[in-house]
Amino acid sequence: MTRPLPTASAAATAPHADLHAASLLLAAEAVLAHLHPRAPLRVAGVTLDAPGVSYPLDPDPQALAAHRGLREDVVLVALARTAMARLLSVALPEAEAAARNPRRLLAAAVTDPEELEVLDAQLTVLEARARALLRRSWAEVEVVAAGLREYGQLDPQAVAHRIACAQGIRGTLLN
Repeated sequence: MTRPLPTASAAATAPHADLHAASLLLAAEAVLAHLHPRAPLRVAGVTLDAPGVSYPLDPDPQALAAHRGLREDVVLVALARTAMARLLSVALPEAEAAARNPRRLLAAAVTDPEELEVLDAQLTVLEARARALLRRSWAEVEVVAAGLREYGQLDPQAVAHRIACAQGIRGTLLN
């Protein structure tokens, strides 16, 4: 006679699922920030607790207004959690959404009235680019997320090391 395997209750797996999703959301932002080596995107640390991904510098609105590439990189990284939440089909917690508000960053940097009219379209395009980068960097995101789940926090060197390891493994497997 066979017995059904014991299954974990939904209440027991919910904290694990929340921890897994939270670590992936934070790892997504950390990986995209690492892949865009700009001063306002240098990661100071990543923790699963309240601060999440921290940066030593806030983006300068004047620099964002003057340099479109910098503006797009900063907003793209700010959209990383939203893009990852959409890829995972999970809801983005309100506290997560308020970390670096991409709409506010973009609106503060755009001075042209015509660009302000298409702000939503710009955000949509940048989020799509973020989703594409996250799909391409899925291994790096998973490795950084595993480190977050294991240690609870990672410093910039640990993030860079985990990304380099994931890239090295992928390079070895594909060649």
